[in-house]
Amino acid sequence: MASPSDQTARHLQRLAALVSQRRAQLRLKKQEAAAVCDIAYMTYWKIEDGQSVRASTYSKLEVGFGLRAGSCKAVLDGAADSVVLEDGTELIEGGQIARVDTESLSDGIPDAVTKSAMLVAPELTGRQIQDLSEQVMEELRRRGILPSAP
Repeated sequence: MASPSDQTARHLQRLAALVSQRRAQLRLKKQEAAAVCDIAYMTYWKIEDGQSVRASTYSKLEVGFGLRAGSCKAVLDGAADSVVLEDGTELIEGGQIARVDTESLSDGIPDAVTKSAMLVAPELTGRQIQDLSEQVMEELRRRGILPSAP
């Protein structure tokens, strides 16, 4: 079992990676990020370096970066592997989890199937492509990926 200091260091490094990822997502340089968060540049640098700072600094970081309150503490306590943005998007190390707008997805899938079928199987008729698209939509509904048709 890892010692408490090893776990603390691991949590600080995880938060550092998430903060760095969010800064890159916002297209900010470190100095700009510090200004957005209303913290000193060296203090911001410490966060991305995996060093501990005051709880009030993490609060400023959450406000400046649009993170839900308490996200940093949850990562530092080992209670979370991610930070959550105000819009509900969840940042995980190396990626993000976003809520999918199933209405947009439902609207876009038939068009994507049609374009793909025309490229891959140009011999298909328009009716065959439409049938294929309907079958794809039905399968996605059956799997629970899309809501049932109205």
